[in-house]
Amino acid sequence: MKRLVPRAAALLLTLVSPVLAAQGRSGVITGTVKDQSGTLLPNVEVVVPKTGATVHTDSLGRFVLSRLSPGMFDVSLRRLSYSPMMINLEVTEGDTTDVEVTLNAAAEILPTVVVKGKEEHKRQLDGFEQRRKLGVGHFITRAQIESRNPLLLSEMVRGTPGAQLVPTNDVIGRVTLRFSRRKDCPPAYFVDGQYLINYNIDDMPVRDVEGVELYAGYAGVPLEFAKQMGVQACGAVVIWTRIPGT
Repeated sequence: MKRLVPRAAALLLTLVSPVLAAQGRSGVITGTVKDQSGTLLPNVEVVVPKTGATVHTDSLGRFVLSRLSPGMFDVSLRRLSYSPMMINLEVTEGDTTDVEVTLNAAAEILPTVVVKGKEEHKRQLDGFEQRRKLGVGHFITRAQIESRNPLLLSEMVRGTPGAQLVPTNDVIGRVTLRFSRRKDCPPAYFVDGQYLINYNIDDMPVRDVEGVELYAGYAGVPLEFAKQMGVQACGAVVIWTRIPGT
């Protein structure tokens, strides 16, 4: 005797089947990130630019990127004080691609880190707000960042008068910020008031940023930063990190 399927049930099966099929076709990328000494690295930002998927490594340096369609994907890995890396991986249907990545420490000399309390950090952010109200330079606030929700901090700079995002030759997809047409004249970078050497705007994870100040020329740079950078820099980028616990 032939069994009849109710029309409602048949319709449900029709809708569900493609979803199940799509899930069956997806693949997963898992990985571990360490440094040159073999130390596992937590809090490494792992991004698949093609899909926008973003995860961070856990305390054991592990990450998982799931629900990826079969094919080739560029995967970007970034962490402060390490040179960024872009790798190309193949995702196989219904399978897991596992990778072990080693990040090289950035060849730069960072100033001595001074640990600041919340109150001192708040005073620094008060200075950010005061300068923003004066209208000299261009400013990016945390509210603007959360509204746009970019993958990289450089995306917040697009459209800023005088700002140019120039592709680099070291990593595919990586850009550098310039306020001058001279390739040998980068802006000076400051993080929480400290002058950094060989820094790039995308070295700072977006989630850690409270505000950004952009000065296209030396003349407009506030004195507290200008006296540290020297006249050789073409403009300045001042990044303020979020208050711990906020």
